[in-house]
Amino acid sequence: MNGMPDEADAVRAPVDLALSREKIDAIDARLIELFEDRMRIAADVAAYKRSKNLPVLDREREMRKIESAESSASDEFRQYMAPLFGFIMEMSRAYQHGLLADGNEIRVEADRIDSLPVGPKVACQGVTGAYSHIASTAFFPKGDLVFCDSWSKACDFLHTGEADYVVLPLENSTAGTVNRVYDLLVQRGLFVVASLSLRIDHALLAKDGCGIDDIREIFSHEQALRQCDGFISKLSDGVHATVCENTAMAAQRVAQDSRRDVAAIASPVCADLYGLSVIVDAIQDESDNFTRFICAACTPQMTEDADRSSFFLVLPHEPGSLHRVLARIAALGANLLKLESRPIPGKRFEFMFYVDIASVPGDGVFDDIVSQVAPLCDEFRYLGSYRELFR
Repeated sequence: MNGMPDEADAVRAPVDLALSREKIDAIDARLIELFEDRMRIAADVAAYKRSKNLPVLDREREMRKIESAESSASDEFRQYMAPLFGFIMEMSRAYQHGLLADGNEIRVEADRIDSLPVGPKVACQGVTGAYSHIASTAFFPKGDLVFCDSWSKACDFLHTGEADYVVLPLENSTAGTVNRVYDLLVQRGLFVVASLSLRIDHALLAKDGCGIDDIREIFSHEQALRQCDGFISKLSDGVHATVCENTAMAAQRVAQDSRRDVAAIASPVCADLYGLSVIVDAIQDESDNFTRFICAACTPQMTEDADRSSFFLVLPHEPGSLHRVLARIAALGANLLKLESRPIPGKRFEFMFYVDIASVPGDGVFDDIVSQVAPLCDEFRYLGSYRELFR
């Protein structure tokens, strides 16, 4: 109450900060020496495991080691033993994996190009005026565009040689991730070569003479409908929303429909393309509405200005598996830009992860991440290195 430190505080208060730090430095020097000795012995363990064809991970022994450390520690520091020894043993496993690789370790390479080509063949889902079309022309102003009626068919064009690249929507700042596209990247073995965050301004389009109170049905893509949910909810009772393949096809459908009580949510560009009028502009619920589009290819290609990489991970279904991966990425000095989880089909409550990091092949950190994170995963796949653009 008198502001004076109690007896416990007085005991713990360092008399001389410089002296305390000097003692810590001396202990750290001993820790480094002991850690290196431990790792050299781990090399002997790796050699034995090689001779007996044993796996690097011995989970039962690691659990016993942690339990022993916890029982040996004082009550004051017992809670720190599991994370400390867990990390030490992770480093040991990473070192052993490297020693046992025999040239079979995962290597990631990408064809280095100065920039994307100017006029390649590009596949995208939709029709003229769709946001995928707008994104495709942003990537390739002189590209030869091929329109498809689904994302899956657009990806097929890559494998048949009918397209050099495919442009796909990956996520929206309001409606979230387009999970199907993530799945297609993995299933089709595609690699991201560029990324674009495109500002999305939705407009309500209808035929000339149609007023907002006349509308009974609105057509659009499901993502666009979600992004404009607030606006739609304020319309007259009885207005029905119908999902279309994309926003431009919704505008096309309204233009071709004989009814005059239908409207589309689409880009204002579609009004001129399909002879419609803009009834209300900028109807999205969030003013900062962006959709991230990716440009993908069948082979990894990395432009000179690439600054981020993407990976697909399946982790062991056990406590701490995600923490180990994230801790390793942080310890290696890479900035985590995105972490997206997806359920694994057929496995209840088990997840796969998509990870973006601020690191690319050749920057000194990337190879360490690949070599040290891959052994922590049941499945590890590189999805490409690229530059994030904005428009």
